[in-house]
Amino acid sequence: MLSKEQELRIAESQAGFDTYYDALGSALVNFVERLGIQPAHEVLTNAAEYLPYIDAAMRTIAIRDESWQWVKTTLGYFIGEYFVQQYAGCWYVETRPESPYFCRYMVGGFEQGLPLDAAIDPDELALAFLSGPVPRELAKLIEDRQAQLA
Repeated sequence: MLSKEQELRIAESQAGFDTYYDALGSALVNFVERLGIQPAHEVLTNAAEYLPYIDAAMRTIAIRDESWQWVKTTLGYFIGEYFVQQYAGCWYVETRPESPYFCRYMVGGFEQGLPLDAAIDPDELALAFLSGPVPRELAKLIEDRQAQLA
């Protein structure tokens, strides 16, 4: 049984999720365009093909303080979409209060290649990537997470 506070947090997260998810497509395309990768819109259906290019572009890039949050968010979108597309998953809000990811925006529900109960917090991975030393390796980070989940 959820407490009133937990119910409120879930409702707020669900409402925020709609805004977050609605922004995903255009933000991700804009991110890929700003990295100079074309055709940018195809990242929405072929994220795996864009991984080497985004990896190379982000490897040593210096991120200004004022754009850091935007880069983290859009990189999270990319990571999430990569896993959704590769493993037939979906985006969702974690609603189990016992989860350490309670009320976070997650990717999971994988239908192929990963366990059904596997879940990924794309923002957590984006933060780990951006917080790491240069040169950063996005492809290795994703590969490592795939291995942990398999």
